[in-house]
Amino acid sequence: MGESALLIFSFFMQASIGIMFFMTLGKILHADQEFKKAAYLAAGLSIIGVIASLAHLGKPLAALNSLLNVGSSWLSREVLFSGVFMGIAVLYALVQYLKVENQGIKAALRWAGSGIGLIAVFSMAKLYSTASVPVWQGANTFADFYGTTLAVGALLFLALSSKELQGKDKKILGLIVLAAVVVQAAVAVPYGINLGLGGSAAHASAEILNGLSVAVGLKWLLVLGGAGFLLWPTLQQEAKSATGMIYLAGIALVCGQFIGRYIFYAAMVVTNIGLI
Repeated sequence: MGESALLIFSFFMQASIGIMFFMTLGKILHADQEFKKAAYLAAGLSIIGVIASLAHLGKPLAALNSLLNVGSSWLSREVLFSGVFMGIAVLYALVQYLKVENQGIKAALRWAGSGIGLIAVFSMAKLYSTASVPVWQGANTFADFYGTTLAVGALLFLALSSKELQGKDKKILGLIVLAAVVVQAAVAVPYGINLGLGGSAAHASAEILNGLSVAVGLKWLLVLGGAGFLLWPTLQQEAKSATGMIYLAGIALVCGQFIGRYIFYAAMVVTNIGLI
């Protein structure tokens, strides 16, 4: 698939933003915890995402040129906010690694990263939803992108920070994951059913989705099944067995979300000019 670089960029960046968001919330509840593993993974995923974005653009100077139209282009805003988020995520991970004791600096980086990250996700969704690709237009893209951010971010944060979190925290995170994917499904299913009622490009996308019905079914089986299965280990008192099951549920859900992102790009049929 020609859009593999965009797939990696959007998925990895949204996962990184989700981790940062839940790490920020986690510090509110547990000021004594550092969540260093989560910080390192957030930085690593954001770096991979930006590298994939540069690969799609062809060369680094193309990314700089894309920033010239921040006032009018969602592509420019996506590049800007994603790049700034990556810088904050890497800086926060470095501060953690160097064991900087200034909590004010850490808090500022967490909150700035979370806020800018969520704006970056909005920029991504707005870019795709305003493109001349019917399958990307509408609320479904926003539900998909924010659903991935919250579900994958919460899941990875939970898996990496299980020892630092209390039982009630794990239950809440499990419920957030489930709620995020349920909203994804609630928006995506009727949208997919009605897609064929649109113009020729929308109809062509619907035909592609029909041809990918096995992948679509597998996606929802893994996403909804993984999210539902995640609730069971979060209720367990036995830490070791619960952690193992969280990993298994997490693998299922992340694989399902990644398949979903593949389908998102595979169903693309352009009416006129594509991304702007």
